[in-house]
Amino acid sequence: MEYYFSTLRCCEGACVSSIGSHGRNGRALLRRRAAKGGRAEEKGLSHPSEAGSVRIVDGRFGASRSLSASLFTFDAASVMMGAEGFFSPFMKIGFLTTSMSGQDGWGRYSKSLVEAASRFAEVEVLTAEKPAEDFPFPVHPVLPAPGYRPLAQLRVFLAAKRFFHGCDLIHSLVEPYAPGAGLASRFLGAKFLMTLHGTYSVPSRSLLSFAHWGMKIAYRCVDMTTTGSLQTEQKARERMTFGECRFIPNGVDAVVFRVLPDASREEFILTTGAVKSRKGADIVVEAMGLLKDEFPQLKYVIAGDTSATAFVEKLRSRAQQLGVDQRVDIRGIVTDAELVRLYNTCRVFVLAARESGGHFEGFPMVFFEANACGAPVITTRGFGSEYAIQDGENGFLVQMESPAEVAEAVRRILRDSGLQSSMKERALAAAAAHTWPAIAENFLLPMYRDTVAR
Repeated sequence: MEYYFSTLRCCEGACVSSIGSHGRNGRALLRRRAAKGGRAEEKGLSHPSEAGSVRIVDGRFGASRSLSASLFTFDAASVMMGAEGFFSPFMKIGFLTTSMSGQDGWGRYSKSLVEAASRFAEVEVLTAEKPAEDFPFPVHPVLPAPGYRPLAQLRVFLAAKRFFHGCDLIHSLVEPYAPGAGLASRFLGAKFLMTLHGTYSVPSRSLLSFAHWGMKIAYRCVDMTTTGSLQTEQKARERMTFGECRFIPNGVDAVVFRVLPDASREEFILTTGAVKSRKGADIVVEAMGLLKDEFPQLKYVIAGDTSATAFVEKLRSRAQQLGVDQRVDIRGIVTDAELVRLYNTCRVFVLAARESGGHFEGFPMVFFEANACGAPVITTRGFGSEYAIQDGENGFLVQMESPAEVAEAVRRILRDSGLQSSMKERALAAAAAHTWPAIAENFLLPMYRDTVAR
């Protein structure tokens, strides 16, 4: 892609000028960013491995020519040239989320997406929890706990209004902050985006519910929504009217989730994530009852938040009834290092997700995490799974509420070493195509750029 830049001084000393490839928005953004510009090396925006060339137009002679990457080393999709030869991101994005932690689904999603977006944009983040690590961009722990009560949304509005001046986009990464964030976007003149994860994206039917009115406001303010699940979009549209919804799959952090050279597969099935009904661990326990005699060494390991104590006790009780209680290991929350080792040593990863009490899954990040560690995935149809898991390639798709289908899929993998090898190869390929940098280039950047241009 060729990028054209407004008046600047290049390192050869030539004065060059051109209209931006982003048209009116590009020129306006250049003017707004010029005062903030810093050299690429100083702002950490240089990506030598992704260097490209810049086509310029000499303002004195009108000659068009290309400057080599040795003169301008930068990610061509990531930066635009500001005044006097300084680099600056061509947009600023404000994000709202609960946390930037890898210990929960929202936090892991937010951390990965914001880090990916920071490759091509100036970012600022508002969270409810103080981050446990340092980031190369501002993170302000000023938000209330997620909720739709008017006072909480007022706090969200005021925080966004305070910190997001100059933002071209405001992106609510979790739905409960969307009402206040959406109103702030209108006050600030910024575009507003909202991620639709799953249950929270579907407004309550009760007119007495704060969530109903809050999400009604959010959908009225939104310029674009994004989701990893067509089912989520469909359910939201049954309740609300809104414009374009852009499909963006969740990515995987290939630095963290990778094949460990010293790991070997052991005889256990793995499920990760909060231990709650919609994750379907009880379906897998039932499948264990069907497999216990055929695979006497097979175990079932569950790693995740166990705060839903009633459901956890139900699992333990049912496992005992089926005679597999000594083979069901509920470990609770584990570290990333432990999680990666579990992915590397399990025979197969299973997420038997279901709709439960009006709650449903969006696009679980665990699919590509498991695949990145070489583990095949067995999961149910209907919530982004058809995109991530190609049936018979990098895993198997089964019907909801079917322990027999889960058991048969596990059986097919455990019995066939050739299938295990081919699924590992395809799993690694699927994950490699969905790293967060790839998601940023192929999905995030086009979406943000299109939204700004509206």
